Amino acid sequence: MKNPLTFRVESSLGAVFISMLSLFFIGLIFIFMKNLESDIDIMSANDGPIKSISRADILRIKRWTDQNNIDIPEGEGYRYILRKYPDKPWLEE
Repeated sequence: MKNPLTFRVESSLGAVFISMLSLFFIGLIFIFMKNLESDIDIMSANDGPIKSISRADILRIKRWTDQNNIDIPEGEGYRYILRKYPDKPWLEE
């Protein structure tokens, strides 16, 4: 048996609840899409050629490799480090 005094209140609260739930899932979809784009950017950065490295990045990489005793193979240079460590741990210092 429906209470005629609360019927409209329950309907509007249900509509608000469903709206909030749909906005939550739409927000999740946007977050997942943003994460997918950043993953694609990381994968494409590893595949393509690295055009140039700034002087500041070279100094950071050199200091990081010296502190962590990382050997760079002969003839490879800093591009080897960028391919091997795509998460750029020298920026965390």
